[in-house]
Amino acid sequence: MGERRLLYALWDGGGNVATTLLMLRSLAAEGTPVTVLSNDSVAERVRAAGLEFTPFRLGPRHDPRSRDTDVLKLWEAGSPAEASRLIRERVMFGPAVELARDTLRAAEECDAQLLAADYTLFGSLVAAERLGLPHVVLMNTIYPLPTVEVAGLRAARNGPFTYLFTRMLAQGLPRLNEARAVFDLPPLTTAQQQYEHADAVVITCYPSFDPASSSVPSKVRYIGPQVEPPAELPEPPGGPVRRVIVSLSTTAQPEEALLVDSLVQAAALVENTEFEFLGGSLADRTDLPANVRGYGYIPLEERLPHADLVLHHGGFGTTMRSLLWGAPAIIFPSFQEQFNSARRLEELGAGCGVRRDSAPEVIAEAISGSLSSAERRSAARECARTFRKEHDPRAAARIFAALAAD
Repeated sequence: MGERRLLYALWDGGGNVATTLLMLRSLAAEGTPVTVLSNDSVAERVRAAGLEFTPFRLGPRHDPRSRDTDVLKLWEAGSPAEASRLIRERVMFGPAVELARDTLRAAEECDAQLLAADYTLFGSLVAAERLGLPHVVLMNTIYPLPTVEVAGLRAARNGPFTYLFTRMLAQGLPRLNEARAVFDLPPLTTAQQQYEHADAVVITCYPSFDPASSSVPSKVRYIGPQVEPPAELPEPPGGPVRRVIVSLSTTAQPEEALLVDSLVQAAALVENTEFEFLGGSLADRTDLPANVRGYGYIPLEERLPHADLVLHHGGFGTTMRSLLWGAPAIIFPSFQEQFNSARRLEELGAGCGVRRDSAPEVIAEAISGSLSSAERRSAARECARTFRKEHDPRAAARIFAALAAD
């Protein structure tokens, strides 16, 4: 890309930050100047990746590390539909004008020649169109819109994500067109047309995991989760004592404390198994079963080589990284694509989904069943081998270089 500066508009949604910064760091390593426009909460991580940072000044003052500063407050949602409404009103469309002004200001200050944005930041996409800059939409998930192959009942069988996301876009269209009018852009007939105006849509997923991959629009490109796969798959841990990794969300999820309570109680019911809770989810608990141990925030890859099973909330990064190491999983979903990830694991034979409000006895039974299933371990390892074949560390660089050349 030469000296053409890329401005990236990033929302701190938890797991998406790490994946995005891996991509941007790889672009910077090849000589691309990168400025990240985002919440103040990611400033240190952006600078540690060797990138320049500029904050949102008019957009929401959001920091998901604290309930007091978390703008989304997804724990308030009593259903996936309610969670979708919060995302629509508080990130995607509600602050679109403010985020567009932030993006216009940042683009001028850093003299951006290219622009990219999270797929939730419609305000930044409006700004890119207003400036006439080549721009890219980044989706840290499976493709969320209907396609020829994945629509209607088939999409519904995959999980609620496509339906809910399409409805979010339809309900957000009036606010999007209001924002476009502020910047003298013509109205759209559907909100997804905003994506169609981009030069490319980049998805941080492997094609084999996304049911829609064979029928996505021509502008859609898969680049994988930006995590380097292990050079060789570790041998299954085996041994008389099994190890279960529990990695929950870095942002507050609905009824997270209740889920942690249930998981701790379930762990006490599973014999010959050690449970490692990552990310400080156990807080200061002292009344833990003998087979439960709490860790702070450590890289998941440090523990995955030793894992017989991973329990997580269905965040897309955790889903991809667990499978890269050939570890089967149980997902406890609460909203959006988490349900789709659980369903896809079941289709691939590499895991399953369990309701977050399940009794500890039910969770313990699911854990024991997964630990004793050679088929699930084999299926997860097959996913890892397939992902390895699909891994292309320079996929993102080629996409952005092509835009720069044009």
